[in-house]
Amino acid sequence: MTHYNDTLNGSKDCKIVEELLSAFHDEELNATADAYVRHHLDGCEDCTTKLEQIKATVATINTLPTEAVPERDLWPGVVQRSHDLGTVPPLRQQDRRWNWQKLLAATLGALMLPGALAYAGMRLRSENPNPPMVTVSPAPVAPPAPPAPPAPSAAPRAMDAGIQGLIPALMDESPEVSRSAARALGNRESHAAIPALIQAMRTSEDGETRRWAAWALGQIESARAVSGLTWTLVNDSYSEARRWAAWSLGQIEHASAVAGLSEALLHDQDGEVRRWAAWALGQIEHPAGVAALGRAAISDSEGEVRRWAAWALGQIEHPGAAQALGMVLQRDEYPEARRWAAWALGQIESADGVQGLMYALQNDPVTEVRRWAAWALGQIESPSGTDAAILGLRDSEIVVRRWSAWALGQIESSDAVPALSQTLTNDQSAEVRQWAAWALGEIGDPRAAEALTAALDDGSPEVRQWAIRALQELN
Repeated sequence: MTHYNDTLNGSKDCKIVEELLSAFHDEELNATADAYVRHHLDGCEDCTTKLEQIKATVATINTLPTEAVPERDLWPGVVQRSHDLGTVPPLRQQDRRWNWQKLLAATLGALMLPGALAYAGMRLRSENPNPPMVTVSPAPVAPPAPPAPPAPSAAPRAMDAGIQGLIPALMDESPEVSRSAARALGNRESHAAIPALIQAMRTSEDGETRRWAAWALGQIESARAVSGLTWTLVNDSYSEARRWAAWSLGQIEHASAVAGLSEALLHDQDGEVRRWAAWALGQIEHPAGVAALGRAAISDSEGEVRRWAAWALGQIEHPGAAQALGMVLQRDEYPEARRWAAWALGQIESADGVQGLMYALQNDPVTEVRRWAAWALGQIESPSGTDAAILGLRDSEIVVRRWSAWALGQIESSDAVPALSQTLTNDQSAEVRQWAAWALGEIGDPRAAEALTAALDDGSPEVRQWAIRALQELN
């Protein structure tokens, strides 16, 4: 049992209570400390809220798998490839710290809204004197950071000691103490702890201590930890330690991690480790990760891994990924993988992706895949996508027809004028007719004058408004 009598001394400082909340939640305090915390919570809304957050985090984490996999001897090859990339500086230096409150929010978001999409509006506003603004946010959002491991039982030695006291505690014979020390060092974000945390990852016999050490290094976000985290990612027998090593490498965002992450993405036996390896490669955004991500997007056995590989390729925006993403659109049985592949091709904006997008827009049974294929064709703006977007104007779903009209306005090919004119005249959706009028104005071909003039009698005032503006744009 944990004792805090010497710590309290009658103080009602929130900082002390925050240190005790995990132990209070786990019912490990003695009677004096328990009564002290209860008395403080009665009058402190902030600490009460933090206790509720701890309860929610622990409840969430208890549902996560902790499969173990055999060790692999892949380290020598990873070292060589890491050495080849070691001279490349970090691509970004933004300071993105994840405290446990942020991790909680990300966790709940992942559970409540899997695969959530950030769709941008395409609504035309009659009071707006300018052409319609088409602001398209990327459909897939970046994957949330994995949830923090459940808070270990509080230990006076880990919670109250300074950095110099915490470092020896990493190798304490009690797993509860060593885990607490790793957690505390991660919260302190001290670079002085990096060597000890790496040593704990390599030598601790407790898998949870190794997982906490990997997490702590991600909190510190130093390139000095890349080699140690890569070793854990490739060699550790505990899948949770490998998973957190991948997350931390994504937090650090250093190019020298690409080789190890690529190895894990292609060869780790745990699907969650592979998924977070794909996420980390997308965070780093280095072209050296494209080959592994392309292979994973095409051939990984798990749909979610293929999905995140497609997302990562869209993050990197390298034209060399277009062929693999096109294959995903044409062959993958998992709709989410196809949808992210369409989004990624729109991010890359390479004409090499047009063929796969055309296939998806004409043949995919899932509305959202066809919708994002139309959006991507508009992003690429290649005339070779005109015929497919014209066919999209006949789609049974309004959202697909709407984005197909937008894509044709982006491409600005006169070949689309007859089809857009027919859509403006006959489509049952006023919203689709609005975008057909806008697209005809973007193309500026005088052959659209007749249809636009007829649209001045349209029953929708928005359609009439955009027909007037489009007539002003004709050559």
